[in-house]
Amino acid sequence: MESLITVILVVTLILFAGLNIFQETLDAQNDLSTTWQEMEDLSGERARTQLTPISSTIKNDGGTVEVILKNEGSTKLADFDRWDVILQYYTDSAGYEIAWYPYVSTFPVSNQWTNAGIYVDAATAQVEAFEPGILNPGEEIVIQVQVNPTIGMTTTNMLTVSTEYGIQASTIITR
Repeated sequence: MESLITVILVVTLILFAGLNIFQETLDAQNDLSTTWQEMEDLSGERARTQLTPISSTIKNDGGTVEVILKNEGSTKLADFDRWDVILQYYTDSAGYEIAWYPYVSTFPVSNQWTNAGIYVDAATAQVEAFEPGILNPGEEIVIQVQVNPTIGMTTTNMLTVSTEYGIQASTIITR
């Protein structure tokens, strides 16, 4: 009788362990499937995102860079605090600067950037009417960067913007 109880306990433990392993395998497959779907969604967002530089200007004696980018993709863009703005430029003293600028939602001060406006057409200052604060397809964003030290005269410089999806737009800026 004792050996029968032992056999039943061993069989019960083996079944419990097998079911536990099976459940863990199902959970791992579910996690893998969810992660794969998230990766495909992100890849789709990247494929549908395109920013095109329209114009770039240096203002305030080299202290401000203003760039207009157009959303020519089919993805709405926002979360500007997750964008990267990098400027490579030469100063008046022939120094070479490479800087990453943090986003601010207010007027930028030294070494910051902001969304200075979203427009249907920035050249005519026709402001967006649909979903304010979101860069919809076909709309243009004016990015304003405050630079210190200032950009030198007769220099060629480059500004790169990268969205939260990793889509980049670069433009050459001369002064």
